Amino acid sequence: MSSHIFTSHRIVRFGECDPAGVVYYPVFFHWFHELMEEWFEQALNMSYAKCVQEQGFPAKETKAEFFRPCAVGEEVELRMSLGYLSSRSFRMNIEVWGQEKKASGYVVCVCIGVSGEGFRFSSKEIPLPLSEKMEKFVYKS
Repeated sequence: MSSHIFTSHRIVRFGECDPAGVVYYPVFFHWFHELMEEWFEQALNMSYAKCVQEQGFPAKETKAEFFRPCAVGEEVELRMSLGYLSSRSFRMNIEVWGQEKKASGYVVCVCIGVSGEGFRFSSKEIPLPLSEKMEKFVYKS
């Protein structure tokens, strides 16, 4: 049984690069978060802006490994699947590709609640309608 992979394309922008002309490493984590928002909107058919009015998904753990530099003007593809999905968290496994693999990493996100005072930084269950949509992106070999 296979899983769905969510993909997104982007062009590396000048402002994302360091003086050597390659993507500055913290930018990859920004891309990872943008990919999550895009995944919610395009694949899960849920406005991320509306979603975070009821729950948040802060990163609990992140990691990235870099193989080849990404240069200004280069088109890259970000590929994401879920390494796991539990009732309260999920792990996005992400690869960045150009002509070859540029980087890979992951982000573990935890679902938290929102109240009138803002975010409550304790875990809560991912709403069932959302977790059911997410399930098809869990990696199955």
